[in-house]
Amino acid sequence: MTRILQAFARGDGLLLVAWFGLMAIGLAALYSCTVDFSSGGQVVESTVDSGVFHAQLRWVGIGIALALVCMLIPFRLFETFAYLIYGVALAALVAVFFIGPERVGTHRWLELGPITIQPSELAKAALIFALGRFLASRTKRRPFLSVLGAVLLTLPPFLLVLKQPDLGTSLVFLALAAPMLYWGGVDGRFLLALASPLLGALVMFYGQQVMGSTWPWVLYVVVLMSFLFMARLYVVQSLTLMLANVVTGLSIPLVWERLESYQQNRILSFFNPTETDRLGAGYQAFQSKVAIGSGGLLGKGYLSGSQKGLAFLPERHTDFIFSVVGEEFGLLGACIVLGLLSLLVYRALRIAVKVKRPFGSALAVGVATYFSFQALVNISITVGLLPVTGLPLPFLSYGGSSMLASCMMMGLLLNVSARWWEV
Repeated sequence: MTRILQAFARGDGLLLVAWFGLMAIGLAALYSCTVDFSSGGQVVESTVDSGVFHAQLRWVGIGIALALVCMLIPFRLFETFAYLIYGVALAALVAVFFIGPERVGTHRWLELGPITIQPSELAKAALIFALGRFLASRTKRRPFLSVLGAVLLTLPPFLLVLKQPDLGTSLVFLALAAPMLYWGGVDGRFLLALASPLLGALVMFYGQQVMGSTWPWVLYVVVLMSFLFMARLYVVQSLTLMLANVVTGLSIPLVWERLESYQQNRILSFFNPTETDRLGAGYQAFQSKVAIGSGGLLGKGYLSGSQKGLAFLPERHTDFIFSVVGEEFGLLGACIVLGLLSLLVYRALRIAVKVKRPFGSALAVGVATYFSFQALVNISITVGLLPVTGLPLPFLSYGGSSMLASCMMMGLLLNVSARWWEV
């Protein structure tokens, strides 16, 4: 017990404030989703079972215990066994297709006795370990080889999770790679050039699916060719980049056809919203914006959110928990959540700068990216800035695997913070 208290004492105090503050707000909002709502003298029974709150309490307890384990193990051991952990994570992602239960046409879970976990959540930490070790071991900074190695590590979990299918979670794996590469010494301009195929894919999609024409993409290719000519890059690099853009653009129609119909509807409702879509694919985003907007400055009061209470807001205990915070605690409550998340990411980056061991620095950057990307995407979805992808908000959304993954990340951050001087 003394060793545990010492581990907490050596950790970053502001990180602990952000961590426990977010979990407390999440539990309060989740409990609000499970209580009955009184409207006009009538009581509306909640459609979210009270067992959800009690289950989340258990996951919080297990998550804190897991964080303690991650704090007490020297982070050098995570570097030593990084590739082994990565391999186990990939095996678990493959196993869901063979021994995991199928739910509504998806394969995302593994049943371990009474516990059901989602391996894709824990695989995020495994990828951070693998990328951190790979980038920390590269003494000669060759951008192409660094990017190639990172791509080879990132693609397997990305493709396996995409096949489950789980589009939102799969994007997290892609998001982890770029900041860690930049922190590992790869020039930002080089990464931007490599990202151009994604921009070309977006232009092709928007032109074909929304505008009904491929001319925007053709114009984009012409502009890119002009830019590469003026930049005076090597011929091989320019041709490779152009080929990547062309292949990516032409593959968009094939990728689009392989998406599930509900995924297509969500994306189209974001790029081409209509009034009638408020009752269809755009229903979740519309009700979420109504809930947040109705909260005003100080909110309607705890347990008094009508959008939540009358069940107008779908998935309010999972993907749209931020909407509950906005409705009941208003702009002030939303700003507190954003402030705690920002504090967490800021302290993680401070740790990355402070720690002496390259692996520890890369680990802290990976964790900062994990929290910032998931929070940014989830909150952007709730306010209608991004299409609905089903990505949980760390520490607030209901879900055991998500809570375990987030607590594990916090344990790793506190671990690196307490051992920053190790080389």
